[in-house]
Amino acid sequence: MHSIRTMLCALSIALGAGAASTAAAEDAASRWSFGSQLGQVQSSSGSVPASSELSTMSYDVSATWGDDKRLGWRVFTGYQFTDLLAVHVGYTDLGKRTAHFSGPIPERLLNSERQLTQKIRGVDVGMQVKLPLSERVAVAFRGGKYFWKSSTRVSETWEFESARTSRSGTDNFYGAGLEVGVMDDLTATAGWTRYRVGGDPVALWTVGVLYGFGYF
Repeated sequence: MHSIRTMLCALSIALGAGAASTAAAEDAASRWSFGSQLGQVQSSSGSVPASSELSTMSYDVSATWGDDKRLGWRVFTGYQFTDLLAVHVGYTDLGKRTAHFSGPIPERLLNSERQLTQKIRGVDVGMQVKLPLSERVAVAFRGGKYFWKSSTRVSETWEFESARTSRSGTDNFYGAGLEVGVMDDLTATAGWTRYRVGGDPVALWTVGVLYGFGYF
């Protein structure tokens, strides 16, 4: 009888320890999240700020950007330290825009109908502070560093590449958004983020979803 009681006691301790470790693992897993966002990029049109890029490609000509509104997107993962504070690491694509040449245009550009395009992409690392408004609604503020790369090229009308140059840098970003809980571990988001790329302001308006790892 004593051995049976000893066995039951040992079994209850083992089950209790297993349940505690499982709860701890689930709690740690629930702190991780994955998000995706899609939206509109808005930047100021105007003369190409990095006209030196054209010079490095032997084009002594200026250009004016169009596409001040274009498609952009972001994917990210985050770790929540508390209910209010989290860290996010993401990849942000600020879209592609096209420039029109202006000023004294070399004849070789006119004959081949070339165009200038620029893509801006990079990694963002930052902190997020979340302020709950209700059980399922919260306002989020975030900011950090954007490690961007700008790729510029002059190409033929049919996309045959002629010349390419790129530059990279690090600038600050900040933004705010709204999070609405749809179900457990699934949240709808809407937000605005202001980036700087080489000193030029670029805004990204998005809608998206945020998944808790427990959702899977």
